[in-house]
Parts: sequence; C-alpha cells; structure tokens
Amino acid sequence: MSESQTLPNLAIGYSRVRLLMLFGGSLLLTLLFAGLAFTWQQGQDSTTPQVAICYIGAVFFGLTTCRMLWRLVTARRPLLFISRIGIRDSRLADETIAWNAVRKIFTWEQRGQKFVVLKVDPLIAQRFSGGFATQALAMLNKALGTDSVIVNAVGLTMDTETLLATCQQYWGAVRPVPAEQDVSEAEAQPEPVS
Repeated sequence: MSESQTLPNLAIGYSRVRLLMLFGGSLLLTLLFAGLAFTWQQGQDSTTPQVAICYIGAVFFGLTTCRMLWRLVTARRPLLFISRIGIRDSRLADETIAWNAVRKIFTWEQRGQKFVVLKVDPLIAQRFSGGFATQALAMLNKALGTDSVIVNAVGLTMDTETLLATCQQYWGAVRPVPAEQDVSEAEAQPEPVS
C-alpha cells in the first residue's frame, strides 16, 4: 500500500477560540477608536485629521467586529478540504485543485501575516479568478506570479506552518518518484553472500 492511500481526508473549519480572540481584539479596537473620537470632539486639544482618523478606525474595526461575529455564528461547517486527490478551499471556489496540477507549495508573508501559496498550472489558476473576492486575490497573485492560488489559514483550526506541512505531505505522496531515485535505490541493494 502506498503512502498516498494511507493519508486520511481532512476537513478544516474555523477555530472558535481563534475567532473569539479576533472578535475580542476588533471589539476592543472599535471601542478605543470610538472613545477617542468622541472625547477629542468634545473640545480637547485635537485636530480635525486626528478626529477623522479615529472615526475611520472606529468604522473599520466596527465592520471587522461584525464580520468576526458573523463568522462565530456561522462557523459550523468546514471550509478547507484536503484529500489524496487534491485541496479545495470553499472560500475561493467549489472546485478541487488536483495535486498533480500543483507545481510548487510555499509560504508568503505580507505585513506579518503568512499565507500558503499553491503554484498551479495557468489553466487551473484562471478558474479561481471569477468572483469579486477571487479577483481581489488575483491582484495579490501578481506579486507572486499569475499561476498561484493563495490559501489563508487565519482563524482556522490549523495554523499556517501545519497547513504548509500537511499540503506538502499530501502533494509529495501523489507526485511520482523521479527516475533518478529508482536507479539509486536499485544500486543500493545488498549483494548475496556466498
């Protein structure tokens, strides 16, 4: 039995603990910016740009708080599926990316946040640029090359490093062994003793 046949199918969803931490942080920042905006507006030494920045921060983190609350309420189903056949991120599309279409797997860090990047065949990458959200991700892909799919692990039950190691394990189990390794293994067999 090959290694690819013993690998289980994985279904990864949102971690309630991580989402609760993100919700708490965004709520705290929303209250901080709103408090500063209303305090500075009531006659303290402040400039109009400071008050405007506080209002923008309050609105931004308020929307983030609402988004985290929505994710907490709807975080019952898995979003990322990893199997012997391929990987499917339902946040991007309902299609599975076959492991044999993946050319390379690596991490990419942008402003302190890490992502798992799957460098795939160009025809496969075009399928993931249809919707509005995926078109926004396609703009990020230009920094990495147009043949990439970005998988974000923020808020999931699996962190970025574990997700990268898991993807590499499944991808490596499906890829054929290069002919050079077959020859070297054949030469390494012990000779019979007479």
